[in-house]
Amino acid sequence: MLAADQKSQEVILLGCESVGKTTFFRQLTGKENAVSSYVKGSTVEIISASVQGTNLVLVDAPGLRVEGDAYSMQLTLEHANQASSMILFVSSASLKQELNMLENLLPLRGRKTVLIVTHTDRYMPAQEERRYIENLLHIPVFWKDTRQAMGQQELLQAMETAEVWRVPKSVLSFLPEAKNPPPSLLYPFTIPVVGKLLALMFCLAIFAVPVFTAYFLASWLQPLAESYILNPLTEALSNLPVLLSVLLVGDYGLLTLGSYSFIWAFPVIALVAVATVLTEESGMQEHITHALDGWLRKIGLTGRDLVPVLTGFGCNVVAVLQSRSCSVCSRGACVSLISFGSACSYQIGATLSLFGAAGKPILFLPYLVALFIVGAIHTRIWNKQAAPQLERRAPLQYVQKPDMASTAARIKGVVRQFVLQAMPIFLLICIAASLLQFTPLFQWLTVMLQPFLQVLHLPSDTVEGIVFSFIRKDGLLVLNQNGGVLIGSLSTAQIFLLVYLASTLSSCVVTLYTIAREFSVKHASSLFAKQALTSVASTVGLAVILYTIF
Repeated sequence: MLAADQKSQEVILLGCESVGKTTFFRQLTGKENAVSSYVKGSTVEIISASVQGTNLVLVDAPGLRVEGDAYSMQLTLEHANQASSMILFVSSASLKQELNMLENLLPLRGRKTVLIVTHTDRYMPAQEERRYIENLLHIPVFWKDTRQAMGQQELLQAMETAEVWRVPKSVLSFLPEAKNPPPSLLYPFTIPVVGKLLALMFCLAIFAVPVFTAYFLASWLQPLAESYILNPLTEALSNLPVLLSVLLVGDYGLLTLGSYSFIWAFPVIALVAVATVLTEESGMQEHITHALDGWLRKIGLTGRDLVPVLTGFGCNVVAVLQSRSCSVCSRGACVSLISFGSACSYQIGATLSLFGAAGKPILFLPYLVALFIVGAIHTRIWNKQAAPQLERRAPLQYVQKPDMASTAARIKGVVRQFVLQAMPIFLLICIAASLLQFTPLFQWLTVMLQPFLQVLHLPSDTVEGIVFSFIRKDGLLVLNQNGGVLIGSLSTAQIFLLVYLASTLSSCVVTLYTIAREFSVKHASSLFAKQALTSVASTVGLAVILYTIF
């Protein structure tokens, strides 16, 4: 009997998208990588964690929607079929509609069930109405503002009093209709044409503002770092044995070139994370994607597919995984656009560093616009179907004050990933580049790529940046050798073409591996070939335009 009491009880959290399941999960388990978000489809895999001090194991599943054949939704349905205990989440403003939907989609009958009604800060029914709903359903019902944490004892009591779901479908028709209208699209975004342009400008601003802020910060930090740290270290270590000197303070040295990654990339990564997380947590991202839905359908996507694309500006790998929430019809097109047009935060940091070293930071704006435009053309060419037949746009979320705890947790996760994963990998790239100077590899690659580089009027020394960008997009920073002498010698057209080509010719190795794992090796190979073809063709086209202008 004692062993039976101590056995873990698994409870699955189920509900529509953006109803507060993940916030609830994080509050009770303390699992920081399960952060809340008002963006639809933010949970794309099954996550489980125990509630400390109890025998409960909570399972957070991707949200459900009325229409859709997404991988994440199928994953939820499969796990729901195996569950014996569940907590249902519905929004107070649409309780009747969502409960009917869950009853249609899920195997509720015969399973111990608790109902949590969220967003009560937006709409709280009268006490008589709440009592009527509880008596009608015959299961424990908790009325919660999702951001108010549920205590462990309250959760234990809820599961102890959980009742088996026996509610006939016909009874749900007697549930009262919500008197609070669902949120509507923000007024500026409803203006014909102008609204879409405003949404697009807002989208660009999410990245442009933090990037230029980071540029000014890095421009201020770099001279200080060079004067007080890097130059003294370079002089002190220059008399070391040749190999050690090359590894530490050579053209690609850990201290000389490695410092560029931190000084230029870290501010970008941190500030872009702040901008994107605040946009998601406030609910603004949902309104932006909703406003752009009509334009996106012309290239084979829906508004909701823009969410993973925007996530890709933080990390392409996470974005590919988040595309699980896309429809099967549009997921391939979404991943194609992520691979080509979503410049991850490391790529943005490296790009800004190169433009800054060349004294032309303003090039970042046309670079970002080129990624958007060519990425859209690339997606439309290789994914010919438009998407009017895909699922209807989901209801909007409320725009509200971001949850500071969730925001801080997500930004902390980004910083930790940079320090523990990104920086070590880039330092390995520095070591590899330093050692490869003693081999003829770069000479061979230069000979192979020389004809194409001549067409673009690019010097042969730029091969290293193109090669290392295949490994990681911040591999572009190897072009900052000798304190940016090479980059500073290039013209405006040359620096733009070089950065554009290196960042679009292929996605990084880790992203390609993730695509192969999510789809197949054949799909990843096909996507690689199509992207390379688009990149080369568009680079040549841009070269004609730029060399005509400059």
